[in-house]
Amino acid sequence: MDLEIAVSARDVYGKQNKRLRGTGVVPGVLFGKTTGSIAVQLDAKALEHLYRQAGRTSVVKVSVDGGQPTSAIIRSVQRNPLTGRALHVDLFALDLTHEMQADIPLVFTGVSAAIEMESAILLASLDHLKVRALPADLPHEISVDLSALVDMDATIHVRDLTVDGNVTVVNDPDELVAKVTPPREEEVEPVAAEVEGEEDPHQDQEAAVEPPVFAEREQLDAFDHDAALAAMGAKAGWRWIRRPSITVWPRKRASSVSGKSVR
Repeated sequence: MDLEIAVSARDVYGKQNKRLRGTGVVPGVLFGKTTGSIAVQLDAKALEHLYRQAGRTSVVKVSVDGGQPTSAIIRSVQRNPLTGRALHVDLFALDLTHEMQADIPLVFTGVSAAIEMESAILLASLDHLKVRALPADLPHEISVDLSALVDMDATIHVRDLTVDGNVTVVNDPDELVAKVTPPREEEVEPVAAEVEGEEDPHQDQEAAVEPPVFAEREQLDAFDHDAALAAMGAKAGWRWIRRPSITVWPRKRASSVSGKSVR
């Protein structure tokens, strides 16, 4: 079944694309040697539906404004990191007569006996495989059968994967794909039991520590505040009135004759 999508030529750019996204339309570009670069736009829901079927490896027929379909792949989709909504899509026009290299995702299937029986942990070293083939021959995904992991010594390498004969794997055949590891055991630290009657060596040290003597507080209590205030007032030329409970400093009053203040 051929995958198809209809797009429209886009005549808005830059900040105006924000308004375009608000109407449920995703801006994009169709580019390649045969088409050049064409600014396009397409429905957001149609793009999500197509991406679930085609991914980034399946060939899609792209029709711009109802014109002749062009074979392309979805090169990339930029998304909002918070909402996951598509912000921009890149469509790469293909030359079906030339091979291309692509990253094909790995899909792990089956059940490992080591994981089921011995509670082992699956360790996957790869999540995709680099292959080279004609655009029409690129697989959508490559399956990895975990049933081959029967014990702790079993491993799966790139050479063990099954691909079509018209697809060339670029990865090293001896590269590890998956294996199992034993479950981790939590180490419990032994708790030392307290011996009855044994005294804590730190207890005597804490009892021997005496509270500090605050010599500064004693000096502060001995400080004569009234004498200090009197010295400050005399130096400034102020006269002060001593009362039993409070010390009153009169305000300055302006002289109407000389213009000088009288203290």
